[in-house]
Amino acid sequence: MADILDPRHEAFVEHLFRRVCFVLNMRDFELRPLRRRVRGRKGSLRSLALGYTKLNEKKIVIDLYTPRTMKPRKLDAILRVICHELAHHQEPPRLYRDWFRIVRKIHHPHFWKQCKKNVEALRKDEILGGLFSV
Repeated sequence: MADILDPRHEAFVEHLFRRVCFVLNMRDFELRPLRRRVRGRKGSLRSLALGYTKLNEKKIVIDLYTPRTMKPRKLDAILRVICHELAHHQEPPRLYRDWFRIVRKIHHPHFWKQCKKNVEALRKDEILGGLFSV
């Protein structure tokens, strides 16, 4: 199975990612597509994650294809995952005290507010706003 299934789709998503970074004023981020298939074993999946990021690196990995049929995902879903992953860099994880333990919350309330702000900023954009479904 080839690593790049649809080169036009991946190039278009890369172009949209650059526009998202420009609108949200987040520079020097790199987008990589998630390679979820295991080579040599038909139908094997590594994970069902939509995307991930590391806070110390400016690299975001996003799944551009559906799990089973490997068809390109809708651009609305891809843009929402990009907003989610960029929100991790805007609102980093917080430490909370729960009785005698320290809990690290990755998806805290401020994070979700930032994620919604990112989506609204993209909806107001003249290029990216038309790609969102109602």
